[in-house]
Amino acid sequence: MPVTGSESDGAARPPVVSDRRARRVAERRDRVYGAAVELFIERGFDSTTMDEIAERADVARASVFNYYQRKVAFLDEWSARRRRRAFSAVDTGPHDDRDVRQVLVLYMIELARISESTRVETVAVMGAAIHSTDVLGDPPLARALAPIIIRAKLNGELRAGVDAEQAALLVATGYFATLAAWINADPAPFRLEAALLQMLELTFGGILNERNETRRASSSEPTVVGQGRAAAPAERIRLVE
Repeated sequence: MPVTGSESDGAARPPVVSDRRARRVAERRDRVYGAAVELFIERGFDSTTMDEIAERADVARASVFNYYQRKVAFLDEWSARRRRRAFSAVDTGPHDDRDVRQVLVLYMIELARISESTRVETVAVMGAAIHSTDVLGDPPLARALAPIIIRAKLNGELRAGVDAEQAALLVATGYFATLAAWINADPAPFRLEAALLQMLELTFGGILNERNETRRASSSEPTVVGQGRAAAPAERIRLVE
């Protein structure tokens, strides 16, 4: 049966309406998010209420809770947006042939640039995140970095036996520790980019020089009698005493 013009128009219209509705929802959500960040900067996270966020965004209080069920959800969103922005700048696709060091260096440089260009916001929001959320418990940043490091392990870039997920956690916690030190003083006590790159180098290379590692490997380690294993540092001290 031929499709009439009105039926054809009707069939094509729902996606357009749906797209328009989705855009309105996204715009309203962004407005709520922007209002929250503005208030966190002006009044502090703890002093800002959901009612005030609703008033600043010019939406109903229920709308705020519809998008963000808890106030800490704004902090999670803030961090997620920064991660996406940094990853977008690095653009790690499936055919990216850069090694893990290059990718992580570029990623940390971009994170540093974002924070340094918005220091007031970073101090207010990241400071709240450190005190109000468990940033070190299971950080989303570590989960975001894990695929990059896992791919590097599969490509043979990591030492044998390295746990890729633990390595991602080390980088993430190093990032948070460095950022925390950077926001806790005013003016900024150091260049964030340089400090993050130094943190990466420590993660990649460790803290012991090659000569010390060679000497340790060639020396005979004392063992605890009857256990057949290398003595732990504390046990070595007791053996000497």
